[in-house]
Amino acid sequence: MVGDQRGRARPSRVGTKYSQWTQEDMQRAIEACKTGMMTPSQAAKEHNVPRKTLTDRLQREVSQDCTKAGRKLALTPGQEKDLCRFIEYMAMRGFPLTVNQILMLAWCIDKVQGRKVFGASGPCEG
Repeated sequence: MVGDQRGRARPSRVGTKYSQWTQEDMQRAIEACKTGMMTPSQAAKEHNVPRKTLTDRLQREVSQDCTKAGRKLALTPGQEKDLCRFIEYMAMRGFPLTVNQILMLAWCIDKVQGRKVFGASGPCEG
């Protein structure tokens, strides 16, 4: 147990596992709030979902089907696999690539495909 600012004991977050809820849990919590049966706090506890995520979705700050956080992928899985093979190939021949070289290769692949995830000036623009 760890104490808070008021001296009350609260459970430690060590070993806490996140995302232990499903989209179905979240959808049930959203419906409970929309029908007026529960407040967001009550629905979050009842359906075992994060209260902040629930309120964000109720306020439409996050899309309802948002399941993945983070940045959009720059390469397709196939392109990434090919890039990894090339990195290993070069390393086995005594020419390991630097991080900047790998980023530039990814940018070139992205540019050829026309996706422009990195931007026009490349991944290291700044």
